[in-house]
Amino acid sequence: MAGLANSRLSSRLLAVLYLEFALTGAATTLLGPLLPLWVKRCSLSDADAGLLVAAQFTGGFVGSLFANRNLRSSVLLGMPLIAAGLGSLAFASCNFSYLCTACYGVGLGLTMAAINLIVAREQSGRRAYSLTLLNFLWGVGALVSLVLVEWARRHQIVSWSLFGLGLISLVLWLLLILGNFSPAAQEARVAESWYSPALLVFGILFFLYVGVETTVGDWTGLYATRMQHVNDSIAASSVGCFWLALLTGRLVNAALLRRIPEPVIYWLSLALALGGISLYLFSHSSFQVLVAAAITAWGLAPIFPLMLSFASDFLLAHRNSGWVFASASLGGALVPWLTGQASVGFGSLRIAFLVPASAAALIVALSLFRLGRSRRSTKDFLFFPIHTRPDQE
Repeated sequence: MAGLANSRLSSRLLAVLYLEFALTGAATTLLGPLLPLWVKRCSLSDADAGLLVAAQFTGGFVGSLFANRNLRSSVLLGMPLIAAGLGSLAFASCNFSYLCTACYGVGLGLTMAAINLIVAREQSGRRAYSLTLLNFLWGVGALVSLVLVEWARRHQIVSWSLFGLGLISLVLWLLLILGNFSPAAQEARVAESWYSPALLVFGILFFLYVGVETTVGDWTGLYATRMQHVNDSIAASSVGCFWLALLTGRLVNAALLRRIPEPVIYWLSLALALGGISLYLFSHSSFQVLVAAAITAWGLAPIFPLMLSFASDFLLAHRNSGWVFASASLGGALVPWLTGQASVGFGSLRIAFLVPASAAALIVALSLFRLGRSRRSTKDFLFFPIHTRPDQE
């Protein structure tokens, strides 16, 4: 997009955005380690505990829908919502905690989508590298939240730790305000329409990818316990292996993207991810599950940042394209649920892993379909017409 190649944000303000994005990683994954504590504290049933997760998901879905209408406003509104939600959750009553979770869920939906697009626009000269690094920091935040909750639980300061996370978000928000945060103005050719064929493709791809990543991350631990000769730590070890591999994979790919073309990494990563998920179907020991988790995570690591890099010009050209990010949240909720339903229906979690495997295969098929429509120059040989303007798709 013309006129957007040069950044108008200082390196300090970009650093603040990167730090906030790491904090969104911590906030997004916070309920995982918190739920057992909340169930005990509030005597929640599994259904009640599920409502907390649903409240965050619903909030994130709503926030994502409106995130792209004004990126600056989305960040400046989303960050204090995260701060307010986390800070109030720290000392909220059991009934009020649902509202707190929904509050920071809306903040996450607004902030994460907007920061991704701001970085894509401000760093257009090295977009894929910047987005991969950004999402690596999200993973760092996710791992930190697991460690933080466990540490806070042992020291009995969980509430103050949540309050501290909210305070950090508020401080970062104030730094943006004081720094006159103002991303590069959007191009005058911003479309009011919410739909284009490319947006539909990317919406489906986001839905499928987040569904695959969430499903494998959520179900790997339980799957590992169904193997022979397991020990008490196998569930935590397998999940930790998945997230650690995803994290290191994004860091490694951020370096590789400086030397290897984006489409090459995209296709190799898809092949690796599909191979890793296939290994789940043929695993018969906990060690094989660990290997499958690591290979799948290494394959998945760069895929979402690359998808976002390919999609950015189209997303930035349509003010009402927030539904594309919302579809990612929907995939993260529905695909794991379908996997659970398949496990119950067939009486086998192994068979249920055909759900994420099928979703990964659909990503490949849809990418090939888009490839067939975009072979208009040698630049487009491997994937989407990255250099094609949205109005010429």
